[in-house]
Amino acid sequence: MKKFLYLLLLAPVVLLASCIKEDYSDCERCTLTFSYTGDVTWDIFPEQITRVSLYVFNSEDRLVQTKLIEQNELKAFQGTKLNLEPGDYRIVGIGNSFNKTEVMNLSSTSMSEIQFHHPKADEGGKVEGNDSLYLGQKMITIPSDYWYEDDVPFRSSHLKVSYTVKDYVNPVAAESSTRADGFLELRVKNLLPQTDFTNKANGQKMTYDPVLTLKPEKGEHYGYFNIMRHAKDSDVEFELVDKATGEVVHTLLLADFLNQFPQIDVSKQEVLIPIIVEFKNIGVTVTIPDWMIHDVTPDYGKN
Repeated sequence: MKKFLYLLLLAPVVLLASCIKEDYSDCERCTLTFSYTGDVTWDIFPEQITRVSLYVFNSEDRLVQTKLIEQNELKAFQGTKLNLEPGDYRIVGIGNSFNKTEVMNLSSTSMSEIQFHHPKADEGGKVEGNDSLYLGQKMITIPSDYWYEDDVPFRSSHLKVSYTVKDYVNPVAAESSTRADGFLELRVKNLLPQTDFTNKANGQKMTYDPVLTLKPEKGEHYGYFNIMRHAKDSDVEFELVDKATGEVVHTLLLADFLNQFPQIDVSKQEVLIPIIVEFKNIGVTVTIPDWMIHDVTPDYGKN
């Protein structure tokens, strides 16, 4: 019995030794971890990224392997292991690619031609917003004689937008729209709908149609959505439309808004663009939340 137990304990050691000393072909010798620090100095990957679609390209930038790492796997180990032959590779990971993300042109050998966007962006369908996307990249070299470990840093590929409308009253709209649907719809025009594997937003400009929900207890319409990362001087425009009449009741250029409120820095990684449009007797005013005016730093859950 003792001899049998000894053999059972010895078996895994023998297999491991075989993997190390004789044949590397079946070994996952490449261990990659994932990290994302955003605008802080510590890792906030678990708070922001819950899924990674991984793409492995060889030295000629040809796709040789793909892998999907789900949230339960990332909780157990914030990374993955790969079985790769010795050589040079480009690792690309898309964080949070769910049903609002589609990757195109994976057969291309140019990272600027591989794009990810909303599946309906090419179809002329209604696009309400993007996933909260992140992109990770790393060039690695797998040696022929030992295990390889490295980290893949991620960067943000999206901007968060919240859009609030206060005190909008229109008797015609009130009669022809239900309280649940609200009285207003929002169009976001001149948006770049896709991002390439160099993390640059591009493509033929289009209009998104984010959902605005009416909160009857507050008398507010509210929407929250993501767009690709745009520069401060972009020509993105927010157009507010009365559902019943089709009248455009307010327009706002993103560039004007960002110039008015320099607290919002779209060059940062974690950016919220919180637009508040309020209808008053004296006219329409645009502002941002009080907490942003007083420069409160977001809590990323540092331990």
